[in-house]
Amino acid sequence: MPTPSGKSFITGSKYFAIATTLPGYVLAGFLLGALADHWLHRPVLRGIGVIVGTLIGLGNIVRQLLRDEKRDESTEEHSK
Repeated sequence: MPTPSGKSFITGSKYFAIATTLPGYVLAGFLLGALADHWLHRPVLRGIGVIVGTLIGLGNIVRQLLRDEKRDESTEEHSK
């Protein structure tokens, strides 16, 4: 069985970090919404927290993927 190269390990770990970003933001949004619900007695704040966490998480994922794509294009141009 061939050993994985260092580059594939780094790429895999980057995509693993991206994949865990969204659940982290959703959980953080839920927890902040639950905290606001506890203080303000408005149960709808949990749902709003989840929605806001999801949107922020998706935005970060898209931003990271676009940054990686630009970096890859830049690397390809330098290698020519």
